[in-house]
Amino acid sequence: MTMMMPPIVDMRLRPPIPAWTRGSVFRTAMHYPRQMISFKGARSAWLEDLDLLFQEMDSAGIRYGVLIGRASSGAGNLGGVENSEIVEAVTTYSDRFLGFLGVDLDDIDKGLAEIREYAAVENIKGISIEPGSARKPRWSDDPSLDPIYEIALEYDLPVSISLSGLLSVLGGHDITWSSPVSIQRVAQKYPDLKIVVSHAAWPYAEEMVVVALACPNIYVSPDLYASTKGMICADTYVKGANMFLEDRTLFGTAYPVKDIQDSLRDFLDLGWRQDIIPKVLYGNAAKLLKLDL
Repeated sequence: MTMMMPPIVDMRLRPPIPAWTRGSVFRTAMHYPRQMISFKGARSAWLEDLDLLFQEMDSAGIRYGVLIGRASSGAGNLGGVENSEIVEAVTTYSDRFLGFLGVDLDDIDKGLAEIREYAAVENIKGISIEPGSARKPRWSDDPSLDPIYEIALEYDLPVSISLSGLLSVLGGHDITWSSPVSIQRVAQKYPDLKIVVSHAAWPYAEEMVVVALACPNIYVSPDLYASTKGMICADTYVKGANMFLEDRTLFGTAYPVKDIQDSLRDFLDLGWRQDIIPKVLYGNAAKLLKLDL
């Protein structure tokens, strides 16, 4: 590899800090390495060593890791992280982490109040919901979610909608709840709302790419599903970016699933057009999250 690498924004990273490790969130995030020999997991993750994570981030050129909030109200074993602790993390480690505030879909009013309280915190960059894996799953265009999209517009924050078949299963539901079709309706109803589809609705990759093609306010963030060699559907995300989503595809590792350097190495071997790699690794996220280029 001879190209000069840009600073990288990892759009899905769960650090080994108490907010994540003391409950089930970090263990659930380690599902693949705990269950499958092909996923070794990061050394820092097994040891739950934050300083070692920082060394791994530096070795891979990760400028920021984005902490995507989770407030799952007891859905399966997913667990949750308090928004106050996300704020504490991005404030304490402001040179390392950015945060998206989570909204518990069983207590949306509380989530809205916390968005109003914390939206002005410097490193808070968005809002996170997980409708397909909530305790009571719902489609992304469920009317109950409209206040979340409206407050995101009010505060000019993007919304991360996390969807994946595994996430739905871990929440106790079938994989059809990870379909991205309902996001198209949200994006068309709120054309000024920036939507990040975290996990990129895996395994509905083809539908995800076409929905994003139809809606210019949708960003595709496949994280481990496009940074793992041999992963099913990865080539669809790559082809989508190479052909027409070069400005709206985002890089992520889904740490602690894999070693960060392994994720970056696998990402670079998946066949991305060389000229769009800096956009996917940093440029697109920097524009979306209003970071200094």
